[in-house]
Amino acid sequence: MRLLDDEPMPKTLGMHETFSQKTILVLCDNGKTGTLRQCEAIAYPLAGHYNAHVKIANVTLPLWYRFFTPFLSRHWPLRSAPARRYLNADPFLIIAAGRQACVLAAPMAKLVPTIVMLNPRCSRDYFTIIIPPQHDGIGSYPNVIETLGALHPHDAASFESIAEKENTYTLTVLLGGDSKHYRFQNTDFIELSLYLKQKIKLTPSTRMLITASRRTPPHGILILQTELAGLDVTFWDGNGANPYFDYLGAADEVLVTGDSISMISEACYMGKAVEIWPLPIKNKRFHRFYDEIIKNKHAVFANTLWPETFVPLRERDRVLPLVISLLERV
Repeated sequence: MRLLDDEPMPKTLGMHETFSQKTILVLCDNGKTGTLRQCEAIAYPLAGHYNAHVKIANVTLPLWYRFFTPFLSRHWPLRSAPARRYLNADPFLIIAAGRQACVLAAPMAKLVPTIVMLNPRCSRDYFTIIIPPQHDGIGSYPNVIETLGALHPHDAASFESIAEKENTYTLTVLLGGDSKHYRFQNTDFIELSLYLKQKIKLTPSTRMLITASRRTPPHGILILQTELAGLDVTFWDGNGANPYFDYLGAADEVLVTGDSISMISEACYMGKAVEIWPLPIKNKRFHRFYDEIIKNKHAVFANTLWPETFVPLRERDRVLPLVISLLERV
């Protein structure tokens, strides 16, 4: 997504590419789409502030380097492989996220101011700024800026629905899917469909917009389509362009499955009513996130009492001035 009218679209760093313009270099583990979006949330506004360009490098370290940690790679000579091919970018700022990216960034950070998204799992002193989620529990330090939930590169314009507005109550449902933290069962989708039918029964004028993610298991999609057949439901099942932002923009209320901190964070951006569909996830980080997001009135668990108003979650707006202030001291 382009946040600035004059900002060029991101360009992947090639093996032998060099640069002549002022550059913010983004190092992100290859294939980590959600992690890259958190980098973009910071990179593009900073590019506008410093009149720079963003260059994205998808990092896949050679096999024999993947067992290194930032603690070990910190002592690499700066011209050693695999870091040397990135030095031609001559960045004035590096933004890194992901285990392999942090291994690569650790020695480069000795020369270039470096921001690390998420928990680098090494000494905080290696990097200029660290921006981890609050639920990681790193704590308060001068160069650490904790966030509630996941940052994302979207603003209010992203959520403006281009679909025709209808005089109905719109419930948007965001489906996550299988991950290392939880694998969906058939019963999860059966119980969810019963809850959705109950909501339509209570408010007959409700229309439902449901969008699946790449991780949503096909058997879950089939269960929901079967159980909700005959109701006012529009279902995006992965074919064609994803109407994710249209659905969020059109929503009066959002229900999002509890497996995705990123989706919950995005759903809370506009300050609409957000319900989290609970799942038996055992990871304590998720539960710390749920506790904070509910305590601050950004969302509630499904079928629980709503606050009088829901508070928009605008973490990027809060974080950016803090980042700029810290960078100005370097």
